[in-house]
Amino acid sequence: MKNLLTMILIIFFLSGCAQPRVVDEVNMSQAIGYDLTKDNRVEGIFVIPIFQQEKMGKYQILTGKSSATSDVQSVVSKKADKPVVLGQTRIILFSEEVVHKIGITELTDFLYREPQLGNRVYLTVVEGSVKDVLKTKPPNKNVNIGIFLSDLIHQQIVNWNGPDTNLHLFLGNSLESGGDAYLPIFKKKNKDIVVSGVALFHENKLVSKVSSRDMFIFKTLVQSHKRGLYKFKLKNKKQSKVVVESIRSRSNYDVSGSKEEPSIHVKLVIKGQIKETLVNKTLTNRKLISKIERDLEDDITKQATRLINEFQKKDIDPLSLKKKYHAKNKDTTYNDWKKVYPKMDISVETEVHILQTGTSE
Repeated sequence: MKNLLTMILIIFFLSGCAQPRVVDEVNMSQAIGYDLTKDNRVEGIFVIPIFQQEKMGKYQILTGKSSATSDVQSVVSKKADKPVVLGQTRIILFSEEVVHKIGITELTDFLYREPQLGNRVYLTVVEGSVKDVLKTKPPNKNVNIGIFLSDLIHQQIVNWNGPDTNLHLFLGNSLESGGDAYLPIFKKKNKDIVVSGVALFHENKLVSKVSSRDMFIFKTLVQSHKRGLYKFKLKNKKQSKVVVESIRSRSNYDVSGSKEEPSIHVKLVIKGQIKETLVNKTLTNRKLISKIERDLEDDITKQATRLINEFQKKDIDPLSLKKKYHAKNKDTTYNDWKKVYPKMDISVETEVHILQTGTSE
């Protein structure tokens, strides 16, 4: 009885400390975008759902300008009929221009300390104007543009070539010294919004990008995954196009050599099925399947090696190789790593297993 009374008192006091929010009394942002104005101020764009019975997908867009990203919310709230709150925010978009001008650390610093935001909110970079993206009408009229964009990122991660990303993962990569952070890129193409690649950061700056055609390889290099498509050309007279869908893909990193002259061997293992091919032969032919496996191994090894070499030349480490190197060389310093990384011998080996032969020939 005494324990029960104690629990009731705890619940009472906890509930008394909370500040309940009624939907009709606040503007609940579901997406936020940040652009840079001509006078170098930050413009915030907030997507606010309008809850009306039998009218799904209605929303309004509220905007405000300030010299500081963290102040935009209060500026918009002062102009709106109700205060803007961030608790329902699912995605935050930054224009390339605002990232280059201000730096990603300053832009995300207040997000890290904002109690209203969940760790799983998506962050993205936009090629062009964020406002143009957020003012695009989604193809599904029953959802607002914020929900549509967060669902677009989610399905890229689950079903296609997008690497895992959210606020928690991004800040973890940014704040740790073991690697560099990355974010997906949105681009408006005609009337559609597409994921056009991955933005790569070093310290505070956006320094490079992974193109959409390299996203499958990049995703395989940074994480294990079960879905994704890869297109390549077979080494035959017609250079027949082949599309392979991953069933299970993973990477393994082996660090060897001395502290001063280290080397890393990267092994990629891909198990998949043929999704599409223009080869004029039956796909039950084991000889043909073996050739497709060998040609795909060669192609992925070549493209992965090219990507890694580009990372070394630009002195960026989105694969967290420093963390793997440090695990074997405990007394290494940041300066040690800076010296060995650009010239480090990094080799790639790919192993492909075609488990199913797909749908079309």
